[in-house]
Amino acid sequence: MSLGRENSGRWFGDEDVALLADLAPVIAARLRDGLRVGCPDDGLDPGPGTIILDQDLSLVAATGQAWRWIERLGMQPVTSDVLPGFIYAAATRAATSAAQVPEPARVRLQTGDGRWIIAWAAPLTRGPRAGNGYAITLERARADDLAPLLMRAWALTPRERQVARLVMDGLSSDAIAAALFVSAHTVRDHLKAIFAKVGISRRRDLAAALAGQKPGADGD
Repeated sequence: MSLGRENSGRWFGDEDVALLADLAPVIAARLRDGLRVGCPDDGLDPGPGTIILDQDLSLVAATGQAWRWIERLGMQPVTSDVLPGFIYAAATRAATSAAQVPEPARVRLQTGDGRWIIAWAAPLTRGPRAGNGYAITLERARADDLAPLLMRAWALTPRERQVARLVMDGLSSDAIAAALFVSAHTVRDHLKAIFAKVGISRRRDLAAALAGQKPGADGD
């Protein structure tokens, strides 16, 4: 069965729907497992890279840093005619959402070794060719970009997400309790549940995990 129906105009039938319903939990679990794979911080950051596309999504120019990020993603060889699919996806999202959402469109990507990269796309708005192209910026993803996604991948509850966010901000258990109007004992219970889901035992390991990094192996 071809999910994309490239060679068929038929609608999905009841058997197709049932099959997808059976597969969805398995596929979702594997996708969540993949999201939770962290990467050691090796300090190898090429710095932000930029790709400029024209209004037809053809390549106009790109920096060396952009190509290095694409290489780290393990993409197919890049030419002036064929760019990785996420570039077109980011630009298309920016084009369709520009009128409703003033912020650039965002696409998060994960390399084979677990490293996270973020692609920002925005229409060109100044200059002689304003409105006729897109700027795509590739850079290392920050904790704020990843934490909401990874919290969902670990199935943290809304309250656990609040506690985890405050841990990332460096608050103590007492300070978290005061901020959330709960007892310190309740905060400790939430932390135990969070640690069990993430598979860690220390606060700083939680901060590392939610930044897409592997928890450290050194002692406190």
